[in-house]
Amino acid sequence: MASMAAFLASSPAVSYRSQGASYRTTTTQFTKSISFSAAVDFSPKVLRRRRECCSVRCGLIEPDGGRLVDLVVPESRRDEKRRKAFALPRINLSRIDLEWAHVLSEGWASPLAGFMRQSEFLQTLHFNSVRLTDGSLVNMSVPIVLAVDDGQKEAIGASKSVALFDPAGLNPIAILN
Repeated sequence: MASMAAFLASSPAVSYRSQGASYRTTTTQFTKSISFSAAVDFSPKVLRRRRECCSVRCGLIEPDGGRLVDLVVPESRRDEKRRKAFALPRINLSRIDLEWAHVLSEGWASPLAGFMRQSEFLQTLHFNSVRLTDGSLVNMSVPIVLAVDDGQKEAIGASKSVALFDPAGLNPIAILN
């Protein structure tokens, strides 16, 4: 509150001793022993400047990295992708991995287009950010990784694509390339 009070006291619209401006003086009794008097400058110049600095914009903020990553498969291609997923080597996701896949698919972790690779993981751990290919930095303090054990790694083999299934192993969730 002290910094807010200092800001309000130094605002161009509130002035205690300005020459040549029209004033409205208001006296307010906070307690019996303290009274406060303030003169407010309502000249057009001050009001115009106040409107410019105090404008409010509404809308969505830009996604991190400048573009929103949307990994959800369109309805028209889901059957094709589902058939492809059943033909690929599979990894059954844990409940937490399933939630991370959901976060990634809807773009909440933009600009990530999948689970982090080693370089992104290390940048996140050491710098709490990820450097993009264009050189810009994106705040990313939580690593989003898919932990794979040795057995799963052997099952994947040299395959370029892997199907990620729900914890029960019944429904394909994503295809990881």
